[in-house]
Amino acid sequence: MIRIVFSTVLYCCVVTLTFAQQSPISNYVDEFRGDTAVVKEGKLYEAITYDTTNVPPGRVYLLKKNGTYPLGSNPTTKAGRHTVIVGEIPGPPVLNNNPDAFPVICGSGGNSGQINYGGDITVKNCMVVPASATGTLGWVFFWGSAPNSRVVLENCIFERTRWVIVGSNAVPGTRLYIRDCYFVNLSGQACRRNGGVYDNVDNNTDTIWVENNTHVMAQGMMYKFRNYPIKKLMFNHNTFINCAGIIFETNGYQSNWAVVNNIFINSNVQPFCFIAEDYPEVDPDTLPLGLINVAPLPTSYEQVPRKILVDRNLVFWDSRLTNLAAEQIAANVNNTTKWYNQTIKMNSRTKAMFDNNAQYPYLVEGTWYEKCPTFVNPQDLLTTQVDNIKKFAKETMDLTKAAILPDWRVLGGTEYYVYPDWPIPVNLSYTDADLQKAAFGGFPLGDLNWFPAKKVQWLVQRNAEYAAIEAALNAGQPLSVDRNDFVATDFLVEQNYPNPFNPTTTITFTLNKPGNVVIKVYNVLGQEVATLLNAFKDAATHSVEFIATNLPSGLYIYTVNFSGKSISRKMLLMK
Repeated sequence: MIRIVFSTVLYCCVVTLTFAQQSPISNYVDEFRGDTAVVKEGKLYEAITYDTTNVPPGRVYLLKKNGTYPLGSNPTTKAGRHTVIVGEIPGPPVLNNNPDAFPVICGSGGNSGQINYGGDITVKNCMVVPASATGTLGWVFFWGSAPNSRVVLENCIFERTRWVIVGSNAVPGTRLYIRDCYFVNLSGQACRRNGGVYDNVDNNTDTIWVENNTHVMAQGMMYKFRNYPIKKLMFNHNTFINCAGIIFETNGYQSNWAVVNNIFINSNVQPFCFIAEDYPEVDPDTLPLGLINVAPLPTSYEQVPRKILVDRNLVFWDSRLTNLAAEQIAANVNNTTKWYNQTIKMNSRTKAMFDNNAQYPYLVEGTWYEKCPTFVNPQDLLTTQVDNIKKFAKETMDLTKAAILPDWRVLGGTEYYVYPDWPIPVNLSYTDADLQKAAFGGFPLGDLNWFPAKKVQWLVQRNAEYAAIEAALNAGQPLSVDRNDFVATDFLVEQNYPNPFNPTTTITFTLNKPGNVVIKVYNVLGQEVATLLNAFKDAATHSVEFIATNLPSGLYIYTVNFSGKSISRKMLLMK
């Protein structure tokens, strides 16, 4: 039997064959769709914990639309297995007007909810809230418990945390990939450092790759590198608005870092004053951090070339936020005059290092755009909420006060403690013609999910763009030349996932113009074994699910033909 399922970002049509499957998790799922287990509401912990017998390598835990999956206990995913949790509604979350909502993963009762990753984990198309409906708020949601784990967060909404969403814990080699997500209201603990996305705990992170995400209304340090070098840091096409704390908390010891094509609005706001309890999450020379912070490597560190590329970014601060240091001095806060603004791109030492081409030839500061985009519908983010983050930024630095950034709500009230606003109530696309072409390749700055048609084009040239970024890092040059030829005129075909597979896998492709698409599968002898698609498709990202139940194990080749061109990839069926 071969089963074919077609889906797109905008449309989903599923043909399924449901069959009985005896498994320790049978009591916790509504049905099995091949390797996919459709999890009953409230039974995610049980599905992860008790799925131990005859588990197919392509297992997916599918969470139902509008569903709620509170965790009364914290599951630990299985070592040596890639745990995949997927919501039924396709993403990305921004500009998603589906009347059905993403499923919610949260806590229950006195448990705030947490997943310990004991191996690779992917979470997609979900709302994740480390809190329970009773008001219990957690410190972290994803917590490392196995070395060299790959964590992929895609098309998700994240809200609330006392500390961060992901903590690597004391296990080495964490690889974190965040794509197409929306972070909101990262607050809850009365601490100027807490309320962010990731903390590199105990010198253990291999990779942080953050691409096409939006962050709004957060109180603490968003991405904490601490004093540990991370092997690879990539921040490309992200949007930050009203993130009161430090965006990139680092002692300045990074050496392979790209910050390109991002938007930073009213972020890095908290004024700086050295406070003993903040140590060592401060600059080694007790300077204000600014957006980008670099320091000479200590002699005890490996002396590697410092390769950092900062280019094609927009930065803007409302005038209400640009001189908070003087206001703190005037109010004699903490009985000191040693207050400094952190609404700066770089501190003096960092700037001098970037300007010292003889000693640091690979530290590159390219173009900064300094204006506020004309957003289509920012709600009150640029008005009332600016006053709120100013009040919080000043109070949280006062040792006599305990400040928490208030929730920002547009659609819901306080009773929605574990339910983020849905649909997302802002539209952060913008009308500025210059900014819509300011990123590398002539794309808009910031999270491209606010520009869906441009996102489709960007995906087609994504690999070429990252090759150009790597080349610029290694050459010590900015992304100074627009490469519009990178905008492909045809299509992109991704590697099937999972691969190897048994018996289900998905082939994803992106078209930047409408046309007829033909997908065929061949064995190693060149014999056609299946035609998966022969149909007209719109310019969008599409997927075809292939189930090869009646085919033998072995190597197969799938070929995608579109607009006079053909792309082939290999896939391995293992039974």
